[in-house]
Amino acid sequence: MVDLVAKVKRIIDQGAGALVQRRTVFELVILGVLAREHVLLIGPPGTGKSAAVQSVAQHLSGTYFEYLIGRFTEPSELFGALDLKALREGEMRPVTHEMLPEANIAFLDEVFLGSTAILNTLLGILNERTFKRGSHKMDVPLWSCVAASNALPDDPMLGAFADRFLLTTFVNPVEPDQITNLLQTGWQFGQSEQSASDTLSPDDVATLSAGVLETDLSQILEPYAHIVRKLAVRGMVLSDRRIVRGQKLIAAAALLAGRKTATVADLWPVIYMVNDQALQDQVKDLLADELQAGENPILRDSVQAASYGPAAYAVDLVSEGQKLLDTRPKLALDGEDEGWQIQVEGLLARIDAGFTQDDLPENLSLLRSGLLAALNVPAENTDASSVS
Repeated sequence: MVDLVAKVKRIIDQGAGALVQRRTVFELVILGVLAREHVLLIGPPGTGKSAAVQSVAQHLSGTYFEYLIGRFTEPSELFGALDLKALREGEMRPVTHEMLPEANIAFLDEVFLGSTAILNTLLGILNERTFKRGSHKMDVPLWSCVAASNALPDDPMLGAFADRFLLTTFVNPVEPDQITNLLQTGWQFGQSEQSASDTLSPDDVATLSAGVLETDLSQILEPYAHIVRKLAVRGMVLSDRRIVRGQKLIAAAALLAGRKTATVADLWPVIYMVNDQALQDQVKDLLADELQAGENPILRDSVQAASYGPAAYAVDLVSEGQKLLDTRPKLALDGEDEGWQIQVEGLLARIDAGFTQDDLPENLSLLRSGLLAALNVPAENTDASSVS
């Protein structure tokens, strides 16, 4: 088991190393695979959601299925068309070769655009790992389904479907200070073929998943129950299904941390069980004390993001803003002042994107006023996008 965990670490380091600020996505998909749970990625188009999942798939030697769902996608495009020969003999049997029912890992982009027929069939695959079409029924070897969407659906029925994805993470565009790195990495990625030096075989995945189920959870049952109760008191109720299945995420986190017995250091996945971004941010601050012991040498970015709530974000923004004010060019020479202004405008945009006027911390509000003053913009202007 130690060798397999070491292989997982190499895979994450290699695969995530080719992506900019997407290691968390890579880590959570691996966590979902080992826990045999499903992952939901929410973020605007072009933020590398599919690239991250494809990178994970390159490191898994199981079968992979990917599809972009549209409003007119037919069920046969995912689950296979009917076998005409069998139909002539009076048997309704789909041809599932290279289709979703035979996949180990599946990526479904824009999943909420699927028809009722598609989503209902997916429910059986996601929940029971079975595929039914007429009298035809088969077991599905699915390790994990990763779904992506630009936003969470407002429709309560679709919200119930989203609840089947135990892990949810929100994917934002690359931060401004990483754009150069993004350009370099993207250019190199496009110039050469990517290959995986390490891969997990189906037997490897089976061994690791079995190890997850053998993890001792006795030490975290009460701390985990306390977290669930604390959320419920504040109106953030997790479904019974999510609470029970969440134990598998904790066990998988412990396994990858090299622990046979889960501890409070492995409770951090509860953050990703909250599938609303605003609530997820609130929970990060609410559970700061309970999750401060979070630690995992392999899933380090996921642990860090789980404990990085609005309060911590505000502290970082204030620190970054103060450095900008301290390094303001005295004279507009050689474009230095223009470059500095662009950085300030970018920081103001991040402040306004992350906080409303009602929840803006006092220290961040003072910083924002100082940045606007430095740009000769009236402090009462509350829209950073208008700064020129």
